[in-house]
Amino acid sequence: MSMREMLNVIKDSVPALSRIERLIRLFDISEIDALLVNTDSNRRYLSGFTGSAGNLVVSQSNCVLITDGRYTAQATQQSPQCEVITHSGPILEQVAITIAELGLGRLGFDPSTTSVKDFTDLNDRLGEQCTMIAAPGLVEKLRVIKDSREIDCMRRAIRIADQAHEMVERELVVGKSERELAMQIEQEFRDLGAEKPSFDVIVAAGRNSAMPHHRPGNSVIKDGEAVVVDFGVIVDGYCSDITRTYCAGGRTAQFDEIYGIVLEAEHVALKAVSAGQSVREVDRAARDIIGAAGYGDFFQHGVGHGVGMDIHEAPRLAASSNDTLEAGMVHSIEPGIYLPQWGGVRIEDLVLVQEDGMEILTSAPK
Repeated sequence: MSMREMLNVIKDSVPALSRIERLIRLFDISEIDALLVNTDSNRRYLSGFTGSAGNLVVSQSNCVLITDGRYTAQATQQSPQCEVITHSGPILEQVAITIAELGLGRLGFDPSTTSVKDFTDLNDRLGEQCTMIAAPGLVEKLRVIKDSREIDCMRRAIRIADQAHEMVERELVVGKSERELAMQIEQEFRDLGAEKPSFDVIVAAGRNSAMPHHRPGNSVIKDGEAVVVDFGVIVDGYCSDITRTYCAGGRTAQFDEIYGIVLEAEHVALKAVSAGQSVREVDRAARDIIGAAGYGDFFQHGVGHGVGMDIHEAPRLAASSNDTLEAGMVHSIEPGIYLPQWGGVRIEDLVLVQEDGMEILTSAPK
């Protein structure tokens, strides 16, 4: 079943249902009686528990949070809707005991987050009384639509990232190393109240800027070089993500040419964003502009991705995707051109998909 078909199962009642209740509505489609949730983001999304260890077992009538003794008080406080069980032995042993006590016959699990070792271990412990059934991405399908509280958290994370770019405009100077600037950015995050970066800060100068995920090193920023600066922060568990590209020491003719093409590509892609629009068409809108300018071979990634509790969420805005945008999704729009012998330009904003278009959430000048 496609993401949109699954969303249609729950969206009519979204305002009235809790996250756990919306998840349970997907069980019949997946032919499961319960779901094992074993990632930090999904566990927090459903239960509110922010600890670093634990599994959720969600069934039609129970939500059980299994964690260890370090988190008993925290789990009880943060997850009042869950039964909290503290285990002292292997966690999968307690999961199997819980499944047996609940009398569950079909346990869903996500094969993308469950190792072969854990699958084999749990499957052996469950025996013939319970069958493990692959049910990939169920919680992630709920998470693609953000509620008002989630969007508020993201707005606050975005505000900090926007403010940090104001500092970058002042501190990005010829002679400073990539690493020095990255360290200043991370300090600015702390000063502005962020929990932590949502991913490793990217500062890429000169030819390094042709590598979309370059890690800042000792390369010194030189006059006339493109400098890609890409970062985000986490506030109350939610991410921001924004990229701006600068030209050190003053813009050059080649920089202006490449930058202008990427800026136009982003503008056209942004205009294409609306509920019901194919993500493939949004990607194509940007790609056609860059291709028509003769740089199609140098745009090497999709035009964007979902953002939320994780920095990369579904759906990807790429030519290979069959997904459709829905109101309430938050996405990056980030076309780029990367020339190995010169450098690169990427411009990235976050948008909130609306029924009749979108709202640009990021506001740093570009």
